[in-house]
Amino acid sequence: MSALPAAPGRFLPFRAFPQWLDADMADALLDHAIAAEAQFTPAGVIYQDNSRIDPATRDALRLKTLGPFKEQLTARALDAKPELERAFGCRPFEPKHVEIEVLAYGEAAHFRRHIDTLVLSKQPRSPRVLTLVLYLHKQPQGFSGGAIRLYALDGASTQDIAPEHNLMVAFPSFAPHSVEPVACPSGRFADYRFAAVMWIHK
Repeated sequence: MSALPAAPGRFLPFRAFPQWLDADMADALLDHAIAAEAQFTPAGVIYQDNSRIDPATRDALRLKTLGPFKEQLTARALDAKPELERAFGCRPFEPKHVEIEVLAYGEAAHFRRHIDTLVLSKQPRSPRVLTLVLYLHKQPQGFSGGAIRLYALDGASTQDIAPEHNLMVAFPSFAPHSVEPVACPSGRFADYRFAAVMWIHK
């Protein structure tokens, strides 16, 4: 596990894990996502207890059908949980479940500043506590942009984590972040910026 050099400002803790999956598994997961192009649907934005499509805020496609990869990614996420709890100063908790989806970002796709967990929900639910994002993309890279941007608590500084195939980035689900716009000149789905996102719920 490694921490990237910190930008000036007070940031919530985060960690980066290069080559998080076995190389063959990472490539197979990416191939699965590309082959499932027709099954991707627009990703929504959750407002309170409702989800709606809002391209101005979030422009991305998502896939929830992961086949055997769901079990494998769940196991890997739970294996990482104790180390992340220690790194983030998070009290150990019994996980309710691990939510997983693969996201695809093409030309101009993005996700504006947000957090990954609900804080004002009217209905009791199992909140997201830990966010794990695994970058996936073809090599050579067919897009530019698409960094995860983390925001300092005072709002004055940011830190970008650029996409690198098989790099997993983890942070508390209440950490403010965004996905910066992607440029994908070819327009080919295989050239998109992909990410497998795992949320560990409490």
